[in-house]
Amino acid sequence: MRYLMLLPTLVLAACSAVNEDASNVQKNDRGYATQLDAPSPDYARLISNAQKIESAEILRDPTAPPPANARELGELWLTRLEERGAVMGHGLDGKGPESAIQSIDTLLTAEDFDAWVAENDWSVPPHLRWSFRLPLIAPQVSESALGGVRLWPASQMRTGWQLEAAFGGKIYLREGCIFMQGQQENASEKLAWFHAETGLDLDAEGYYVLINRTTGQIAARLGEKMTWAGPNAVDVNDPAVVAYREACGGHEIEGVGNPEANERIYQSYPQLRQSPDALPPPGIE
Repeated sequence: MRYLMLLPTLVLAACSAVNEDASNVQKNDRGYATQLDAPSPDYARLISNAQKIESAEILRDPTAPPPANARELGELWLTRLEERGAVMGHGLDGKGPESAIQSIDTLLTAEDFDAWVAENDWSVPPHLRWSFRLPLIAPQVSESALGGVRLWPASQMRTGWQLEAAFGGKIYLREGCIFMQGQQENASEKLAWFHAETGLDLDAEGYYVLINRTTGQIAARLGEKMTWAGPNAVDVNDPAVVAYREACGGHEIEGVGNPEANERIYQSYPQLRQSPDALPPPGIE
């Protein structure tokens, strides 16, 4: 089964003016922002014409049957992608030791893959099925939001398949650092670390918002309660993670993937707003 991401599909109006006075954002003397709480925007309007589920990948189907050397060709291309660190997975045409690779799932966009192939003057075998990541159309941090944060805490590598347990909590901004606090009672405060597909912007009312970088659309306002898929491992020895922790007080760090505001999810799936019935079924004590 392939992982499908919940993606909003209504693009933000690029020409909207930012009204910083309408928000409750505070800034210290160095310009770093604090946004501990925020009201939810009108998600019903934002997603009124949105698809609820969209594939997180672009597929390229085979155009020819497997040649006699299909096994060797598949291993060659898998090795090339592994050396680049761009393999998400692959599929075989059977279960035996002589099975040939018939599909390769990459962590590249189709455009990056094609450019890489052209740069090396390679020919792509037409019998393979390929999957590519959606291109990122929004920056990690917009120009309007750039001064409010010390560093943007996100992976550079694109997200492939991932664990899909639901995690939740509040994600907020304090003096230029992004923190999270789980929904469990007495949960400790930690620094948040995002997947590559999540970025930062200011909305028209001056609130700092998380952006889905594959669509350019609002996923949440910082300060809202959110839900994300996980758990998400974070390499604490990654130089970017080390630098972020040093800039933000050395707190423990937790991966929050590509989070989405609970209120946004409820607009798409209103039945989730109601708590599950705590009573057991009849006949069960």
